[in-house]
Amino acid sequence: MSSHEHQGSGHMSSHGECGCGDGHHSHSMTKMYKHAYMDALYQAQVERIRKRIDAKFGTTLDKMADAVVESFGKMWESKMAKIEAWQGLESKLRTILSEKAKI
Repeated sequence: MSSHEHQGSGHMSSHGECGCGDGHHSHSMTKMYKHAYMDALYQAQVERIRKRIDAKFGTTLDKMADAVVESFGKMWESKMAKIEAWQGLESKLRTILSEKAKI
């Protein structure tokens, strides 16, 4: 009998899967936990590096972040002012055109 013929009896197939599905499920769970472990290890390393970067460059990074927020804030305010100006123009043009239509 081949390993595929044993599937109905619960034996492992040549692919490492049990006929009842348990082998495949435990293999998937093992892969999931391995991935979770590696991800947690990566995140732990990132956290440690982040702490060291903050300790060494924190003040500089804070100043840079402040500069970025200030500059982008000004750009955002400028963009909003342009939008409001266009909306004001559109409103005035609608008013002019509606008055012209009444004549």
